[in-house]
Amino acid sequence: MSIPDLTYEHVSQVLNEHLTPSASIKTPERLFGRSKNLTSIERALNSSGRQIFIHGDRGVGKTSLAQTAAALHCHSSQDPIYVVCGRTSTFGDVIEDIARNAIPLTDRYPNSKEGREFSLNILGSGIGFGEGTKSSHLINKPKTINDALEVMRFVSSRFRDPLVIVIDELERIESPDEREKFGELIKNVPELGDKVRFIFCGISNDINELLSSHPSAGRILETIKLDRLNHNHLWEIILGVANKLGVTVDKETLIRISQISDGFPHFVHLIGESMFWNMWDDDSAVSQTRPCDFKAGVLGALSRTEEVHRAAYDRATMKTKNTQQYEMALWALADRTSDKRQLSEIYESSLKRLQYNQPADFPFMTREILNQRLLALKKESHARISVGFGSGWFGVREKIMRGYIRLRAEQEGVQLGLDQSSS
Repeated sequence: MSIPDLTYEHVSQVLNEHLTPSASIKTPERLFGRSKNLTSIERALNSSGRQIFIHGDRGVGKTSLAQTAAALHCHSSQDPIYVVCGRTSTFGDVIEDIARNAIPLTDRYPNSKEGREFSLNILGSGIGFGEGTKSSHLINKPKTINDALEVMRFVSSRFRDPLVIVIDELERIESPDEREKFGELIKNVPELGDKVRFIFCGISNDINELLSSHPSAGRILETIKLDRLNHNHLWEIILGVANKLGVTVDKETLIRISQISDGFPHFVHLIGESMFWNMWDDDSAVSQTRPCDFKAGVLGALSRTEEVHRAAYDRATMKTKNTQQYEMALWALADRTSDKRQLSEIYESSLKRLQYNQPADFPFMTREILNQRLLALKKESHARISVGFGSGWFGVREKIMRGYIRLRAEQEGVQLGLDQSSS
């Protein structure tokens, strides 16, 4: 026993309940830093005809906010309907999925031995049971907005209390024409009354980027721009777990975790989970985090992070020539929290500091070489990991990737993100 007075089962339960890097959060007490967003959504859902659109960067917590808000608004007797979009999804596919979710599994797939067939044809012959030798379930895909509204009326009829439908990852639908249909649906949703409400989620800067929305959709949608978490909210995630385990976390560790995570709770969950397990695995009694625990947290986070981040980083930096320079250029780019950085500032504020502690045989870069490397990192051959904003301006294309870059640098003993507030 390395954390005094605790059992393995208790530690496992605490970490499983409070550090979930692979699962969405669905309860408000674990949704740190989003109380104002929850209040805005609650008030909008209590306003006749209002629907919700949550947008922001990948990994910032859109799904967790949506599912938590939906669960709070739905009656305790029923769960929200959650539908996730795919790359080839159409508007009709999504509406069909919503209708299927409104029907209990026992009705969708009855026992074939009973010799009865359940069929649902919302837009044609209605709902009913018929004789048959196997189970089947038929829902016609809506072809028009009127068809979709008819499906929503059917869904509404299946529930006694108000229902919230979450449509997630809207950005994955590749066809702009298919996404635009959701804008038309939103315009007409108030015609259904207030029994069915929608929460849409997607990666975007604004609503038009995803929906090409109808002009009237703006007065129907409550748009929630979800920003990255402040450092004090990231600390709350770690401190809440530490309190339940009866251990303390030193301020330096908290600062480093928030700096590396760059406002994305996903990395805090990853680091924290491995860090606390390292404390438990120690042979001696441990009551406060140590440097070795933080290091274990970083290594554990790297080993368990999404493969897409690892693959993009390696593709960007691992080349037959100049690998060290590409990696150093990427570290310099990710060193500050600004999303858009000027070449001269990257060179003066970051690269010079990072190169200062390198060995004498390190291939040092001038500002001109740094510019060349950053331009190359925008190309497909380098995973398009960086993005340009005009002449001499650069940023990391996906902001959540910046946290992974900081993890890789930390693994090599290089600290990034030191400009983030530590007060």
